[in-house]
Amino acid sequence: MTRQKTVKGATDKALFDDFLPLLVTRLAYELNLDLVEKLRVEGINLTRWRILAVLAMGDGITIIEIIDRAMMQQSALSRALMNMEKEGYVRRVPRRQDSRYVEVFLTDKGRALFNSLNVVVRRRQTRLLDGFSPTERQAAFELLRRLSGNMTK
Repeated sequence: MTRQKTVKGATDKALFDDFLPLLVTRLAYELNLDLVEKLRVEGINLTRWRILAVLAMGDGITIIEIIDRAMMQQSALSRALMNMEKEGYVRRVPRRQDSRYVEVFLTDKGRALFNSLNVVVRRRQTRLLDGFSPTERQAAFELLRRLSGNMTK
């Protein structure tokens, strides 16, 4: 990382324009700004949204799989699932083959909530990729997957 000198009146932002982790964090923050308000109206938080999104991609998965895909701690997930089950968004069922495991499913109410929120998420993605060609869009996804893969090695 090269150190940039600030000129009078320049912001600290210029000091970090070449620090990728900060840029990624800033992008994630900006992406979540409009989603947080929609979530608040629906009475859920980002943790619950991530659970809904993971289950919408393929429910009937275990707690361990949700932790991995939603990047959450087990204690936070357990509390959220307990509340979401009480509110009718998910149901937990012991796995037939091995009752030590619990599989989690979206209910119709949970799927409807996901679908309404997904409209906002897709709108954010469209705005994020505005002006990108199809090739550039594909390259952006490939680059981010590769960066993520590098961090999980």
